[in-house]
Amino acid sequence: MDKKMIENIRSNVRYYRIVKGLSGRQLSAAIGLSPTWICCFESGIIRESTPENLQLLAKALGKKLSDLIKPPKVVIQAISPEEAEWGLQNLERIRKQKGRPVRQFEMDIGLCEGHLYKALAGRRKFTIETWWKIAEALDMDLKTLIGRTTDDLQSE
Repeated sequence: MDKKMIENIRSNVRYYRIVKGLSGRQLSAAIGLSPTWICCFESGIIRESTPENLQLLAKALGKKLSDLIKPPKVVIQAISPEEAEWGLQNLERIRKQKGRPVRQFEMDIGLCEGHLYKALAGRRKFTIETWWKIAEALDMDLKTLIGRTTDDLQSE
């Protein structure tokens, strides 16, 4: 595999691991490698990997290796208060359009009961990992959900 493919895999592994709510330790346990290996792979210290290890990563993340080779989604690191407000409005509009009850939606993305209502009331904030899960649950790109334009993207 060439350098670009490995970089894509590295970024996608981190993205899908976080979206699935897995720690490096949990992913490493699922594939039988050390947590240090996951950390070193995601950070680029490990520059190459065996095809077998890459297949194990893909399987543990519920993806095909071909999905991991594709150019990665932009990994948004932080969301401004304005983007969070926009995102909450979009979330509610889309959730209602899809007919998804609040509690079921909260359970689908691993939120405690009432967390969404508290966020909508301004008493709670979502972590970046939760925003990624929300976008995934709504089957949309996070930058679209929060109203971010392409010229102000923050990526890894």
